[in-house]
Amino acid sequence: MPQPATVTAKMILALLEKQGYRCAISGRELTPESASLDHIVPLSRGGEHCVTNVWIVDHAVNTAKGTQTIEEFVAMCRDITNHHAACSQPVAA
Repeated sequence: MPQPATVTAKMILALLEKQGYRCAISGRELTPESASLDHIVPLSRGGEHCVTNVWIVDHAVNTAKGTQTIEEFVAMCRDITNHHAACSQPVAA
């Protein structure tokens, strides 16, 4: 017998409202097409599929984050930003 859902549509709607219809990671505005459910502690890292372990994020952000923790993802984004800034600096003659 299947177990009951631990994250319901009503819970997801409440999360969306609590987040102000904004991505929990990037702050991007969410639409029905761009919204994606993400596990704060990834399931592959032992996280549970429950309302206290999910947030609503932009689909593109969720795809980029993959199975990383938020700390790993932010560190990666910081590395990318720093590298891009360094590569964009004019070369001294």
